[in-house]
Amino acid sequence: MAANFFNRNKENREQRSRARERRRVEREYAREHEAEITVVEPANRAEMRLTHKGKFELGSDGQLTQRGKTDRLSWRYNRLMILVAFITVVMYTLFFALP
Repeated sequence: MAANFFNRNKENREQRSRARERRRVEREYAREHEAEITVVEPANRAEMRLTHKGKFELGSDGQLTQRGKTDRLSWRYNRLMILVAFITVVMYTLFFALP
């Protein structure tokens, strides 16, 4: 019983070790052999939604490019800051200016 337990743990450790090594090798290979991605125009509804009607760069792989991701995050952040400023003004008006 105990021997089976230790063998099973050893097998699990070996499997995790192999998986970790495989992920490391795959990342290294992907870093060395980067796919060439060109900027394209959105072609379908899903791509239009992803790029917010073509506002952000879309790569040939169907994902946003690094610049597209940065631009979309900036756009969302700016909208959030406008919303926070608006809520701040409304709260100030409600609590201090009206009474």
